[in-house]
Amino acid sequence: MTIASLVFVFACKDKEEDDKNNTPGKPKSELISSKTWKISTLVSSGTDVWNTPFVASCNKDNQYKFRTDDSLVLFDMSSKCSPTDPDSTVSFYKLFDNDTKIILNVKLTSTSIFNDTATIIQLDDNVMKLDAEYSGLPATITFIHP
Repeated sequence: MTIASLVFVFACKDKEEDDKNNTPGKPKSELISSKTWKISTLVSSGTDVWNTPFVASCNKDNQYKFRTDDSLVLFDMSSKCSPTDPDSTVSFYKLFDNDTKIILNVKLTSTSIFNDTATIIQLDDNVMKLDAEYSGLPATITFIHP
């Protein structure tokens, strides 16, 4: 097999992997803004930190709406960490680099704000998976629809 053939085979595999992890035909801006999301896992160093007692249950029902105007609404659902917490807060997001990355400014928990750039590793009709840095450590944050 020639080097050109090897390059073609690996390029096709990368394209197949991209197609499997993204919904063909729908722009990412439409996929991200069409429904409300909630965090299902936050994996760092092989541990799903989100589903441990380290994250208070009052944060786990929060929902996120990415609007088409690049605003991001956090809905603090029925399980609030403090009765004085607002029902919703607005921040921002921005897709860039050919919609492969996202700038997020979002409140993840009552005491933790994610304000950084993340790489989109999967975005389809059901799942959004981001590679990011959380509390100084690499992490993969998975969002699903509630």
